Amino acid sequence: GEQRALLLMAPGWVKTGLGGPNATLEISDSIPPLVDTIDAQHGVPGLQYLDRHGESVAW
Repeated sequence: GEQRALLLMAPGWVKTGLGGPNATLEISDSIPPLVDTIDAQHGVPGLQYLDRHGESVAW
């Protein structure tokens, strides 16, 4: 069968309703590296938990 890339992404501490006003990142700081990481994983099968820079997150 087809194997898919499944990504869990940790965007960092972002100033949102969840992250709150004291978070260290603006949304505009977090999204571009997330998109680059997603693009880099295209075609890589399996489940991974990655931060916005493509580094594995322990879980």
